[in-house]
Amino acid sequence: LQNMEEIRKIIREEVSNLGMDIIIKIPKSISWEEYKKELNAVADGSQVMNFKVNHFPKTKKGNKCYVLHNGTIQGWMEIVGLSEEDFVCTTTGKSWKGKFIQRSGPFHKIEPIPMKGFQGFRYF
Repeated sequence: LQNMEEIRKIIREEVSNLGMDIIIKIPKSISWEEYKKELNAVADGSQVMNFKVNHFPKTKKGNKCYVLHNGTIQGWMEIVGLSEEDFVCTTTGKSWKGKFIQRSGPFHKIEPIPMKGFQGFRYF
């Protein structure tokens, strides 16, 4: 029985190290056309998009970050980091401080998947 507990613990640790893909929700107040401008700005990987969260998800660099907008998952981007910092957005000029999911590179459009909205992030 003790061996089974040890095996379960090892499996939980391994799964935790893999991280999980996540879904973030873009507010309806931001049009998809406006959001695509930001997606295009980071498509070549030279810039990073940040998504503010209260706490870091159990994910890691290289995992997928799906984007929910207006009731449908539109596609995904690669997570390139998790950071805690303060910066000024180059698109809006707004100052931000806190924890962020960082994404960069091409946006991979998918067949839209309906999903009810939420705040923050969810695991896929």
